[in-house]
Amino acid sequence: MMDIVRHNPDLSTELDYFRRRNEHFVIQAGKSTALVGEQADHILYMAMAASLAMDYTEDGFFEDFYITDKSISGRPEMQVDAYAFIETERTNEKHLHLFQFKLHEGPNNAVSHKELDQFATLMNNVFVHPALMGEDDLKNKVLKEIYDKVQDFLGGKRGRKAMIHCHFINNAQGVTPANKAAIEAVMNRFLSDKQHHNFKVQVYGVKDILDLAIHGKISVENEFLEFEMDGAYAYRFEDNSSKSGIGLPKKVFVGICNVNEFINLQNKYHHNQLYAENIRLYLGDRAAVNKDIIHTICSPESIWFPYMNNGISIICDEFSLGNVRKDKKLPIELKNMQIINGCQTVNALYSAKYGQATQDDFRASNVLVKLYAISPDQADFKMNIIRATNNQNAVKTYSLLSNDPIQIAIGERIERFGYIYDRKGEAKNSKSDRIVGMPNAALAYRAVFWFAAQNLRSRMGHSRVFQKVEYEKLYRNDDLENTSYLNTLSSKLLLSSILVDSVRQLIQEKSGLYVGDLPIFKKSTYYLAGYMYALQKSGFDGFIEEIQGLLEENNPLKTKGKDIPRKIISFISDCFDEVVKAFTRFYKALELDKTDLDNLLKSSDFSSKYHEEIEKKTGLRIEDLLDT
Repeated sequence: MMDIVRHNPDLSTELDYFRRRNEHFVIQAGKSTALVGEQADHILYMAMAASLAMDYTEDGFFEDFYITDKSISGRPEMQVDAYAFIETERTNEKHLHLFQFKLHEGPNNAVSHKELDQFATLMNNVFVHPALMGEDDLKNKVLKEIYDKVQDFLGGKRGRKAMIHCHFINNAQGVTPANKAAIEAVMNRFLSDKQHHNFKVQVYGVKDILDLAIHGKISVENEFLEFEMDGAYAYRFEDNSSKSGIGLPKKVFVGICNVNEFINLQNKYHHNQLYAENIRLYLGDRAAVNKDIIHTICSPESIWFPYMNNGISIICDEFSLGNVRKDKKLPIELKNMQIINGCQTVNALYSAKYGQATQDDFRASNVLVKLYAISPDQADFKMNIIRATNNQNAVKTYSLLSNDPIQIAIGERIERFGYIYDRKGEAKNSKSDRIVGMPNAALAYRAVFWFAAQNLRSRMGHSRVFQKVEYEKLYRNDDLENTSYLNTLSSKLLLSSILVDSVRQLIQEKSGLYVGDLPIFKKSTYYLAGYMYALQKSGFDGFIEEIQGLLEENNPLKTKGKDIPRKIISFISDCFDEVVKAFTRFYKALELDKTDLDNLLKSSDFSSKYHEEIEKKTGLRIEDLLDT
C-alpha cells in the first residue's frame, strides 16, 4: 500500500485530506480501533473508499462503519472485510453495505472476477436468498452479527426492506480491458436480483475511488443511444463546433428515444454515475410526479408519454452520429455523458418496468431527449444549462452551492482567523488541520445555536441541509451587501465548528472517564455542544463579539495576534468536565426507556427533555435562544 501511495500523488493528497478532515473521529476496527488521525494508510484507504462508495460523509459514517478484516480487527471474517448498516430517510428501509477490499503493494493487480463472484454469491445467498445459505455460513461470527442486525430491523414487520449493496474495492486496477468481459458476466448473473430485490454489486479500482474523491462521480464510459428516425421531423441537429467564441455548445441534438434505452443504462450503473451533475436525485415512487409517470407508462396512455413528459436532458464531452439503419434508428455515441434533467423520469420508468405491481402492465414508449456537447472551457454555460433545466425547489449540486456568493464571502472572513473554509477541497493542498468544512459548519451551527441535535442524529446530513428550504434558513444571498449579517453569520459558523470539533475530540480523549455513568457519551457530540453553549452562553457570546469586532476592523496583524480560535479551544477544554457532569445528572434523571441508546438520541421525547433542561439552566425559553 505504501508503494502505491508513494507513486500516486493524488491518492496521497486525498488520504492526507481525509485524515485531517476527520482526525477526531474513531474508526472501528476491533483491536486497531483508534482516531482517524492515527491510522495507517491502508486503513484510511478502506474508510475513505467506503465513505465515497456509500456517498456517506457525515458523522454517522464512523459510528456505522465496522472494519472486520481479520488482519486488522482480529476477527475471523468470512469474505466481509467491512460493513455498514445505515438508515435512510424512509423509516421502513435500511441499506446494508458489504465490503471486500483487495489491498496490494503494487499498482498492477486487477480485480479477479473469480474472487468477485465468490464474494457476491455468498452475500446474495445469505442476505437475498437465505434458503441457499450454506449450513456453516452463520457459524462465522461476523456474518452472524450482520445477519442478526438485519433480522432485528426486519423483525417480521410488514413493509420493511433491507437493500443490499456489495462493494468490491481494489487499491490498484479495477475493470480493465482484459477482465471487463468476465466481470460483466458476473454482474449479469445478479441482474434479476438487482431489478427485483435491489441487490447491487459494484467494482472499484483506485482510479474509481479517486474519481469519486476529486470529481464526486465515477466517469461514465462511452455509451450509445439509439434515436427513432421515423418521420420527416424526427430530430434537430445543430453543429456550432466551427463557431468559436460565441459561447454556444459545440453540438446540440434533439430527438426521440425508446424509454428502454434509459432503463438499460439504469441497469448498468448504480452509483449515480449518470446523475452526478443532476440537481436532485430520485425522490422515490411515492412522489406525486413519479407516481404519474409510472401510471402513464403502465396504461393505454403510454402512447402519450413523449408529449406529456418534459423529457431528458444530457450533457457530454462529445457525441458522434452514426448512420441511420434500415430499422430507422440512428445510433449516437456519447463520451462521458451525464443526465442533468430526467433522473426522476428514468428511475420511475425503471420502477415501472421491474416493480411487482406494475411490471405486467409496463408499455415501452418513447421520450424526448436533448443532447448537449459542451467544451471543458464552457463551465458557465454548463452551470446555466443545469440551472435552466432544473428550476424546482430542490437540492442544488455541491458545485453550484460551493460557488454561491455568500459561501465565498463567508470563506473570506473565516480564513482571516487561520482556518480554511473548505467549500470544494481547498484544504487538500494544505497541511493545516484548521479546517471548517462548508457542510459540517452548517450542521454545527444547527447543533449549537438551534439546539437541533435530534434532527442531526436523525440523519439531517449534508443532503438535507442543502435543500432549498433548509439552506435558505441559514444563508441569505439577499443580504450579501449587509456586512453586519455576514460578519455575524461567519463568526457563528466559525465558533460552532470549533465547538463541535473540540467536543468531539474531548469525547474521544475522555470516554474512559465518563462512558460508565453516561452510556450515550460517545454519541452525544451534538447534544453536548449545544448544552455547553447554553451553560456558558455569556462566554461564547463574548468570543462571537470579539470575532465580529476583528472582522469589522479588518486588521490582519491584530487578528493573528489575538488568535481567538485558540482561546475558544482553551475555554471549551476548561469547562468540559463541568458540562459533562451536569449533562450526566440530566441523563440519569430521565424517566425514558434507555435500552436502545441510538434511537433514544433520535427520539422527540429525549429532545423535548433536552430543551426543557436547557430552559431550566438558562432561565430562557428555547424560542428566545434560537437564532433565526
